[in-house]
Amino acid sequence: MPEFDLLEQTVSLEGPVSQPSTGYELEPVAIPKEWLIEGQPRAREKPLAQSTDGLAAAFMWDCSSGRFHWEYPSEEIMHVLQGCAIVEISGVSRRLQAGDTHVFPGGSRFRWTVPDYVRFVTFRLRSPSAGALGRRLQAVLAATRRTRRTPVD
Repeated sequence: MPEFDLLEQTVSLEGPVSQPSTGYELEPVAIPKEWLIEGQPRAREKPLAQSTDGLAAAFMWDCSSGRFHWEYPSEEIMHVLQGCAIVEISGVSRRLQAGDTHVFPGGSRFRWTVPDYVRFVTFRLRSPSAGALGRRLQAVLAATRRTRRTPVD
């Protein structure tokens, strides 16, 4: 993987580039059939950069409409560039749209709903303890949901 890889060059020292790339050269990523909930979402990604020790990497990722589960073996930090998605874990959901940044702990499993399309940059961080953090987060959120009480007026 090249050390510097331009995703899309729209301006150069000589001025605007007349015909920028439109496909971003993203490659298909399989969503396991057992993770699919609804629709036929198509995911794609492109590696952008990787640390010399291999413990961190950046990718561009996009997906068409659908609902599915996604498991995170390592921690990921995602920044939405275009579109939106709703992510849910243990009954707690959050709408992510352009400009939002979200952390997915390693070892966690989120349910994704993509109404139309979403594109983002993600940073994958590998750590031996990342899976334990995600499992603790899911347990805490599940316990919080079970113990929530409706206020009495």
